[in-house]
Amino acid sequence: MGDESRHAQTVRHFGRLAGTYDYRHHHYNQQTLSQALEALRLSGTERVLDVGCGTGELERLIHERHSRATLVGLDVTPKMLEVAREKFQGVAEVTFSLGQAESLPFAPEDFDAVVSCNMLHHVRSVDGLLRECARVLRPRGRLVIVDWCRDAWHCRLAHYWLRLVKRSYVTMYRASELVDCAARIDLIVEDMHRFFVPPYFGMMRVVMTKQQAS
Repeated sequence: MGDESRHAQTVRHFGRLAGTYDYRHHHYNQQTLSQALEALRLSGTERVLDVGCGTGELERLIHERHSRATLVGLDVTPKMLEVAREKFQGVAEVTFSLGQAESLPFAPEDFDAVVSCNMLHHVRSVDGLLRECARVLRPRGRLVIVDWCRDAWHCRLAHYWLRLVKRSYVTMYRASELVDCAARIDLIVEDMHRFFVPPYFGMMRVVMTKQQAS
């Protein structure tokens, strides 16, 4: 399947789910987004980009704790963004943009932190995603990736099944693939943590920082 066709499939798939997504995936979202929130280690005044923000649940969790932080969510699905914007009507500190992860519509070094949760398995090029995240990240800024992990045997089985039945799915990466990619683009891996979300999600959380310019 070509990239344009896969992109259209992704937009249609998540567009259909947008209205019920928070309810249907509440437990999973709470388990995974809390991992990202913990790893971000925000002080409360940062400018944060969420790549693949969906319905804005991570923004809600951050804003509850750090109301002065500036939050920008980006997603490819207009209907998901509609749901996200409804949650933050009248909140100037939280905004949402339509765009793709491999071509972020932001200036270099525009953010103190970048985070991406539950989206990497829809991305064809992990190198492209991490390069773009590093480009918009300020020196010493933190990049947090939370996603499915192909390291567990049952996740490897799920990977092959998903490739057959889910058109929006691209691949499930191993933790080592993210670590190797980070090294190629001068991101420093601070922490790599695997965890499990019942009933069957093998997950990883990889925390990286951008090197200070020499």
